[in-house]
Amino acid sequence: MVVSRTFRATACASCRLSILRSFTSLAGPSIRAPQLSARVSRCSNRSSQQFGLSSRLFSDGQKLESSRHESNKEEDVLAEEALLEDSEVFKEGDKEVEDLGDGDVAAVPWYLQVESPHRAPKPLSERQSLPDLPESPPPILQPLLQQISIDLGLDDLSLLDLRNLDPPPALGANLLMVLGTARSEKHLHVSADRLCRWLRSNYKLRPDADGLLGRNELKLKLKRKAKRAKLMGSANDDNGDDGVRTGWVCVDIGVVDGGEAANTDTARQDNFVGFGRRTDGVRIVVQMLTEEKREEIELEKLWSGILKRGGEPETGLIDSEPQETAAQSGLPRPTERTSLAAMLGRGQTRELHTSARRMSSTASSDNQQFNVKAMEESLTDAIVDGAYGKAVDVLRQSIPYAEFLQQGKWKLFLLKQLRTYLELVPRERALEELGVLDSNTATTPYLTCFNGLLSSFPTEVEADIRIWLACFARDLGHEEYTRSRLFEIFQELQSYGVKISHMSYMRLLKGVLSPDKGRKYHGPQRPFAEMAMKILQTMHDQGIEILNEDLLVYVQEVASPQQPAEDAPPGSIDTDPSDTFGLPSLPMSPIQERLHALIMSLELPPFKDVSRMRLMELYARLGHWKEFFEIFRMAPNQGQLQSANVYAFMFGCVAQTGYQKSCMAVLRTWIPDLESEMPAVELDGEVGEAVRACLRIADPFVEQDALDSSEMPSEWLSLWKRIKLSGGQKDPFLYE
Repeated sequence: MVVSRTFRATACASCRLSILRSFTSLAGPSIRAPQLSARVSRCSNRSSQQFGLSSRLFSDGQKLESSRHESNKEEDVLAEEALLEDSEVFKEGDKEVEDLGDGDVAAVPWYLQVESPHRAPKPLSERQSLPDLPESPPPILQPLLQQISIDLGLDDLSLLDLRNLDPPPALGANLLMVLGTARSEKHLHVSADRLCRWLRSNYKLRPDADGLLGRNELKLKLKRKAKRAKLMGSANDDNGDDGVRTGWVCVDIGVVDGGEAANTDTARQDNFVGFGRRTDGVRIVVQMLTEEKREEIELEKLWSGILKRGGEPETGLIDSEPQETAAQSGLPRPTERTSLAAMLGRGQTRELHTSARRMSSTASSDNQQFNVKAMEESLTDAIVDGAYGKAVDVLRQSIPYAEFLQQGKWKLFLLKQLRTYLELVPRERALEELGVLDSNTATTPYLTCFNGLLSSFPTEVEADIRIWLACFARDLGHEEYTRSRLFEIFQELQSYGVKISHMSYMRLLKGVLSPDKGRKYHGPQRPFAEMAMKILQTMHDQGIEILNEDLLVYVQEVASPQQPAEDAPPGSIDTDPSDTFGLPSLPMSPIQERLHALIMSLELPPFKDVSRMRLMELYARLGHWKEFFEIFRMAPNQGQLQSANVYAFMFGCVAQTGYQKSCMAVLRTWIPDLESEMPAVELDGEVGEAVRACLRIADPFVEQDALDSSEMPSEWLSLWKRIKLSGGQKDPFLYE
């Protein structure tokens, strides 16, 4: 050990050899005697085989000299071998030192290993602190954060405002993201389940939780896991992904009212790019993660980087016009577009350029001389006169001078002009222009021109115009445009894979469900109802929300007949005072009844007053009084306040029937509820006039008694006197 340490301190090989020889000379023969005898014996055995018995002829003196000479040689050999062995020891020691320098913890004993410093835990107040609210927050955001932090116990809440992110993220536009940390897997799933139940019960929302295991599902998975471990003979399950430990639950609350982000300076173009659809409300998403999963994914870092990049100006796009050079400054600029360009709805679209291409002076001067207004007048005159070939020639001649007509845009422009013309002409003239729908047997010049402008593979604009034409002809009562033919057009466009707009879907639903002109109608038949279901399924597949307030009310309106049923069986008329207040309620058609049951059973946000009054007006016109009062009770049943407009509308509709007993029952039932609202609804304005209309039916002499200042006790007279005079309205509030 001493020799090896000494040699390690010496870097030179010659120095090491000199040190070794000095040690061997000082040690003397006694130190080397055991090694010498062993090595001499080995050497003598080898030499005896070579020389035989010749060694015996030497004298004793010669043997002594030869032995001394051989011992000197052996000492030199031993010194060189010791030097080589020590050099190998030095190399191994240097290698161990290098390995330790590289940070191999396994080579360090456990009692010398230094533990990494642990992070100090955050205080409870810091972990449970609520993030600051963004600008224009929705009303639900503050109670939602308190529910997540206080009641559910999630820590380290953070709030990301992604409403101004363009293009929107995949979760949807106008997005607010809340992140929280759960203490364990069980705490994660229990918190997500309680949050969904809290949203359903308090706000009537329908949250969607991805990664959440239900109560029964979690118990079943744990039971199967324990059974599998028991069969394997070990309680340890090496499978990391067993379907139980998700570590992450994403709760999509949905779109809530309020909290619209401030409008940016630059308005978005019509060609919307990104995920989801543009909505008026705000979508809230709650990301619940365990501590390990949150540190692994780092969602805050991801979205913060996206927000930072989204807020920086784009350097690759040229947002300003290029500066003119001295040679270009003398060129005249093209004229500005007139109202015709505005009709196209085509704004300027900026692209990535390296240099700006200027028109020649001749082309620019021709563009200045081109009169757009004169071209529009010539086009309109040609269409009105029925000279559709001339209208096509006018547009083709204008293509070199009008940029908005180039690259085939003149066809779309002419299609829109044909649509405007057909909407403005009288009904008889429009029916003459339509003829038949089939392009192969078109007999009118209008359809010949219209079908000739359509391409083999229709675009979105062409699909909308085709659907509009078929629905418009059906509204006019054209016999060739039946509901079956309208559905065939929809299937044809669907086979092309062309995108259909939301407005066109609404026209298709109306065309399929609405009755034919001049025929008795008691609701759509089963084949047409199936057509409507296929259209709704296609809308759902394209990402359009179909279970919403506007669509349900619209479908109920278009599926209902125009007049009440006259041949209803007497046994089917409901006159239960508790449901209809004595008004005869006619039965609904099967599709009407199903839609009404769907409206009443779905856990949707409370309907707006306008939507409820649309349904109430429809049911009152068709004599469905049972369903009328069910829609009227929607707000109180959902814990919402009843507005004064809805009260006035209900009293006016009942007064319009002229049923005395019904008016008396309605007044006795709803006047106390009207006054118990918080705040109370005053008996003035439209409400007062509608109540007076009911009082005139309940007691025809109440108005005369009030003028005579009669003091006789009467519940209707006292109610009449409590009504305040309205400012200007004197007629009762009655629907038309």
